[in-house]
Amino acid sequence: MRLKLMILLIVSLLFISACGKTESTKTAGTKANGSASDYKIGISIPMEANNSIKTWYKAIQARADVYGFKVMGIDAQGDASKQSSDINTLIGQDIDALIVWPLDSKAIQPALVRVADKGIPAFGIDFNVQKGGDDFGLVNQIIAGRESAAITVAKLFADSYSEADVAGIGFAIPVPGNLFVMDKYKSELKNYPNLNFVGQKDNPSDNIAGAEPLMKNLLTANPTIKAVFAYNDESAIGASQAVSNAGGELYSKDNKEGMMIVGFNAEAGGIQAIKNGKMYATFNINPVKSGAIQVDFIHDYLVEDSKDSIAKEIIVPSPIIDQSNVNEFISWEEELKLVKDLKFDALKESGAK
Repeated sequence: MRLKLMILLIVSLLFISACGKTESTKTAGTKANGSASDYKIGISIPMEANNSIKTWYKAIQARADVYGFKVMGIDAQGDASKQSSDINTLIGQDIDALIVWPLDSKAIQPALVRVADKGIPAFGIDFNVQKGGDDFGLVNQIIAGRESAAITVAKLFADSYSEADVAGIGFAIPVPGNLFVMDKYKSELKNYPNLNFVGQKDNPSDNIAGAEPLMKNLLTANPTIKAVFAYNDESAIGASQAVSNAGGELYSKDNKEGMMIVGFNAEAGGIQAIKNGKMYATFNINPVKSGAIQVDFIHDYLVEDSKDSIAKEIIVPSPIIDQSNVNEFISWEEELKLVKDLKFDALKESGAK
């Protein structure tokens, strides 16, 4: 009888142990009551050669260091199929959370399904371009303020010229945010009868060298162009160089008949170009604050277990930087120093909605 009781006790202990292991498997990716140093964040970087994206990744690393998170990033180098493969690689590295800035949000959907199947919380940036779209199974996604920027650019051009032919420079890789900002810009132009859109060229290399010949071609076909909006600052700078090389003049408060060139991002080169009068304006995409916000959300999710406090979507504004306020602009490098202070509230400072 005693032997039977001992056997029954051993079987019961084994059953309890097995139940404990099953529960642990269900919560893979979340180590209950763990400290931040117990967690690893995987980062799917779309193209680290891009200054905005590189700065966003630096902000993630800097903010992760504050908490003690480990970070593992993989650069897709502008290749959407590689980004899917990268996400699969990160899954295999025992990550506890994932951050993705997608090249093609639809193309990586199968990889995100595998992330969800593993119980890994995923956070994104610019999957959607407006609130209320597909949530892609993400805990949260940040939407950059491209819509308001496109609206502002169209109005700026309309207010600056009585009549004008205008153009655009987009990106050859169909990144959702970049496609949207140019489409929204063209759509907004239709609200102004004094503006005539004459064409768009797409930069294949995402840099100054790629944009300059595109602008030259636009000017050859349409020598009356008065204003250009580019999806990033380097393309705007390339456009400015093409205008100067063709003997053209740029818009300023003293020369309102010159060409107005507006970029997007507010990277260091763009800010300097505004100061030098080579570019009229840009919009701060806020990569530092966005990266820091995402790490803060991951801390809330994994360490604080305050999942319900995280909004599914937020818009981080992209305010205009022009010749009137460029000297007050806080550079991304300065902001990177700020996010190293735990007291810095990136969400509040960004003005996110």
